[in-house]
Amino acid sequence: MTRFDWRREFDWRLQKLLTYSAPVIKRPVGNFDAVEKQFSPVQSARYRELAERYSLSAWGRVCADEEVFLNVYFLDLFDRLVPRPPLSGRGLDIGAGGWSYLPALCAWSGIPWDGVELDAHRRYWTLATRRGHAEYMLRISAGSRYLPGSLLDLAGAYVCMTWFLPFVTPGPLRAARLPDRFFQPNALLRHAASLLSPGGVLFLLNQGEEEAGAQRRLFREEGLTATALGEVTSVFSPFRKNRFGWLWVKS
Repeated sequence: MTRFDWRREFDWRLQKLLTYSAPVIKRPVGNFDAVEKQFSPVQSARYRELAERYSLSAWGRVCADEEVFLNVYFLDLFDRLVPRPPLSGRGLDIGAGGWSYLPALCAWSGIPWDGVELDAHRRYWTLATRRGHAEYMLRISAGSRYLPGSLLDLAGAYVCMTWFLPFVTPGPLRAARLPDRFFQPNALLRHAASLLSPGGVLFLLNQGEEEAGAQRRLFREEGLTATALGEVTSVFSPFRKNRFGWLWVKS
């Protein structure tokens, strides 16, 4: 173990001991009128299409301004790129973080979700944790669950999965201050595939061409024939770096 990995290991173990979250304080938007005024004409037209197709009224209870933009971004992607799951069963979001986009998952799919997050007790500057933020967002979906821990410890069957920016190269994992022992891209992908029900869909996003290339190799190594969506764009994208998408349907 290198000196830098030892420090990340120490920080990780300390974080696992200090799991208390300060209360999450935010100002939900309530009414969407003020947020919609910030959209460009192109964004506004697309937003209205989505608002006619999906029920977004509950978002105002849990989303601050920037979270509305993020959720509309994800809903735009789901609507255009991913087949909707059956209205039964559960979805699984891998690497859920603070789960700010749970409203989009629920509005699009119409089913409850499990969100698994290894680094659930990471603290924001407010001293609230990712878990604390995620549990705040759960107010929008009584049937959904936030699961701190490793994907590898999860059992069950899911009709749909989402996975945004998995660690497919060591650099981002180290930048997230996680110990090297958690770099397990093949084992994680293999286990995720085992949890997906036959006919279920995995929607995955990578950041940048290098990670997309590594993801392609991982699918090949695990014998999974995934469809490359290429660069994934949206009029609502808040990101500077390009996203690349994949769909895998379990036969």
